[in-house]
Amino acid sequence: MSHKFFLIIAVIARIFKEYRLRSALSILGVAFGTFALITMVSVSYSLKEKSRLEVEKFGKNLVVVKSGKIRVFRRHSRSITTAKTLKISDALAIKQQIDHVVKVLPSFHISYPIRRKGTTIFSTIIGVGREYPEIRNINVEEGRFYTEKEEKTGEKVIVLGYKIARDFFGKEDPVGKTILIFRVPCKVIGVMEEKGSDVSGEDQDILIYTPLKTAMRRLANVDYINTIYIQVDKKENIPFVKRKIRELLRKRHHIKKGEKDDFTVLSPDDYLRMETEAIHIFSILGGVSAAISFIIGGIGILSIMILIVNERIEEIGIRRAVGAKKSDILLQFLLESAFISISGGLSGAILGTFLSVLIFSVFSLPYTLSLQWIIFSFSLSVLTGILAGLYPAVRASGIKPVEALRRT
Repeated sequence: MSHKFFLIIAVIARIFKEYRLRSALSILGVAFGTFALITMVSVSYSLKEKSRLEVEKFGKNLVVVKSGKIRVFRRHSRSITTAKTLKISDALAIKQQIDHVVKVLPSFHISYPIRRKGTTIFSTIIGVGREYPEIRNINVEEGRFYTEKEEKTGEKVIVLGYKIARDFFGKEDPVGKTILIFRVPCKVIGVMEEKGSDVSGEDQDILIYTPLKTAMRRLANVDYINTIYIQVDKKENIPFVKRKIRELLRKRHHIKKGEKDDFTVLSPDDYLRMETEAIHIFSILGGVSAAISFIIGGIGILSIMILIVNERIEEIGIRRAVGAKKSDILLQFLLESAFISISGGLSGAILGTFLSVLIFSVFSLPYTLSLQWIIFSFSLSVLTGILAGLYPAVRASGIKPVEALRRT
């Protein structure tokens, strides 16, 4: 049996040497299907993991109320309407009247030019309470955050995001230095740890933090806010809190039935849902691409095996005449198609793994290679080859020696 098997392998090697171009094209078709499936699954898993990590950056059980109506809130957040109706009193009402609310932090965001020694950078200043780092799950790396006294008196103190501190001061210690926000000199008291973008797409490393009173009175001179951060006691209570916030704010802002809200209530799941939809579309397109590639590869194997059978009828007849059984011919052609699919599967698995790792590195994505999916993709390529080679193998094994020898 082993001698016969090795003989079949030798015949297969000779055949592939003679039909190297056709074989290579069939291998390429199967390889691309395996490659596409592994890459698509790996990148999809990585994007989902990145979204999960970004949700953790957003803050624990956090609900955010923004003034105006937000249409797009992924990588390019923008408000299509503006409103000045959100007040500190709204934040107090949410804290006092809605169950399951743990903490409420009103906030005011404004973009201003920041200057120091001839360097000017536009940045977003966030006026917010001293509990902000806790509810947003970020820490001070150098110096400190502002105190309750500084918050109440509206002191001109600021805490820099990691990138802002690096751009302005390089390796120099920024704590204790002064920079100008618009025309107001502010003292740097701390630098936040490097955090990156959260799930809303906001880069937390380019933000500057200051007491709410400082931002509203000393920098912008306004009596309204544009964001409220609400921490909920449990994740399962977030939908309830969101619904109650909307009902409360509509009542306080005198919005009649049928009129649109002048605010937007968001949670990490809302941001995540948008990204998940995009990832889902990518996964579908990748899956369709892989399926088409496997079908094309299977058709390629089927066509080349039929062609090989037609061109080797005389050889098959001679082998049958000298004692080869139908099962020997069947096994030979099945092994030929399996060889194509195994070669394509291995090539595709190696290329797919390599490209996935390359994408993870270039785009700073989490490494999420799935051994199960690599094995599944390879197995699918082998199955494709065997199924595609089944008909030509049966056809070859059914050739009668006498009819084959008549063609010689």
